[in-house]
Amino acid sequence: MKVMVVDDEELSKDKIVYLLQSSSVSFEIVLTAGNGREALELIEGGELPDVILTDIRMPVMNGLELIEAVKEKYPDIRFIVTSGYADFDYAVKAMKHGVTDYVLKPVKAQDLIPVVEAMRDAIAASGQAKEESERIEAVSRENRRMALEKEIYHLLTDRREEEAEKREAERDIAILRHGFYLIASVKLHGGERSADGELFRELRERFDDEAGNGWMMENYFGKDTFIVLFGGEDENRLADAAAQEAHRLRASLRERHGLAVTIGVSRPCGDPRTAYRQAAVALKNRFCSGTDRIFPYAANEVRSNRASQSLALKFKLAEQSLENKSLAKAIVLLRHTAEDVFNRSLAECREEISIDYLFNEYVNLVIRFCLKNDYDFIDRIEPDVLSGRVLDELEDRGAILKLIETIIERVFRSAPGPEGGVLRNTALNSSVIDQIVAYVSRNIEEEITLQTVSDKFSINPSYLSRVFKAAMNQGFVKYVTGLKIDKAKELLENGALEIADIAHGLGFSDQQYFNRVFKKTTGTTPSEWRTKSKKSPKNA
Repeated sequence: MKVMVVDDEELSKDKIVYLLQSSSVSFEIVLTAGNGREALELIEGGELPDVILTDIRMPVMNGLELIEAVKEKYPDIRFIVTSGYADFDYAVKAMKHGVTDYVLKPVKAQDLIPVVEAMRDAIAASGQAKEESERIEAVSRENRRMALEKEIYHLLTDRREEEAEKREAERDIAILRHGFYLIASVKLHGGERSADGELFRELRERFDDEAGNGWMMENYFGKDTFIVLFGGEDENRLADAAAQEAHRLRASLRERHGLAVTIGVSRPCGDPRTAYRQAAVALKNRFCSGTDRIFPYAANEVRSNRASQSLALKFKLAEQSLENKSLAKAIVLLRHTAEDVFNRSLAECREEISIDYLFNEYVNLVIRFCLKNDYDFIDRIEPDVLSGRVLDELEDRGAILKLIETIIERVFRSAPGPEGGVLRNTALNSSVIDQIVAYVSRNIEEEITLQTVSDKFSINPSYLSRVFKAAMNQGFVKYVTGLKIDKAKELLENGALEIADIAHGLGFSDQQYFNRVFKKTTGTTPSEWRTKSKKSPKNA
């Protein structure tokens, strides 16, 4: 607690200071002044006490004049009047200024300290009450802001009739009561550093004007992004004001926070939803022309020009080239196409073709290849990739290529098999393949074919054949035959069954076919195997 003692009598002032410093009350500082003017000069110079103990009768400026001057500018400062019986009328006047504490001179410790302690407790309680009030006000303000943002976002993204929606929103939201709207979409590029909460709070304070000079909402176009909604009645003035603010904002974020900034600016629009969509499109120009720039909106449409036709042809040729390619070669071709389209060719198109269109075409190219070759992709491509929303999170062209590499890795997870044409599908290996192996082992004495297992597990036979071979390093038929022959060896060595019974019991159509398969696999006939076994079979 900071205290100031104001008294023109040095002995009286020194005594009060001594009593205060000798008490159990902790003081941050104890200031002194010889009259009201000196005290006021100290306060106006930045020395703001929590409590002032002041005499009444003083030269230059007396205690009442000091109380009146201080209370006018600094109402939170509290006073304790120290004076004699003869000045009681002055004390009554002081009470009119909110002074409630009075200590008679000569000041004694037993009179002064309880008053100071009570003042300290009152200040602490008042501070806690003020903090709680500020907290409640902050929460209320934040709740109100969130409600406003929800209504604004609802308007920007909803598909209901514009006029009905606008009239409903205008009842409560001042920023939506304008003739024209303009939206600036901002993406911060901080490398390893992300925009923290403190930066966004600073930006909200800068753009917190419902009247139309800017309303900021964060993370509407992906991580480390925000939009600023401007409103006005003159579209030219609105465009000029927003352009100036965009340049100031970009310079400020670069100088104060070291952040590169890309801004997409819509045109002035009568419908804020149109401005919102334009701002999103404008911000994506970073993929074509680079980051750390300001991009005014320009309609991105697929046009019949040389650049867009060239890219469309690239996709068509890539799809034709994927026909009958091994997986290894297909992956190389898909990577090459991505590099060609999104790195070398994209900058040539600029605003002639939209990044959304190109990305969608590439994803469709991958999907069509999977469909034609029975590759599992449904659970391996994220919904945001399929919708194109993932582009909002990406920084630049390089980030698109990294994402595509991730997609290829997820869809075509393992390296090609030894023949260069089989995908090792990890998801299928870890689940269905294990189930198939267990099923075959349990039913090895039955007739097991690729078709019966495909029907059992609802898998395309040709797809199952390729994936099984990749997972087990041998074809399905060879694997099942091997298990049957191993079982036959066991029965030949340890049992007394006739060879014909063993053949039929393992699902072979006849004994002759069983003999041929057994000899091809082991190099000997079933009879020779039984003869060579350590035990003496009864039907050797």
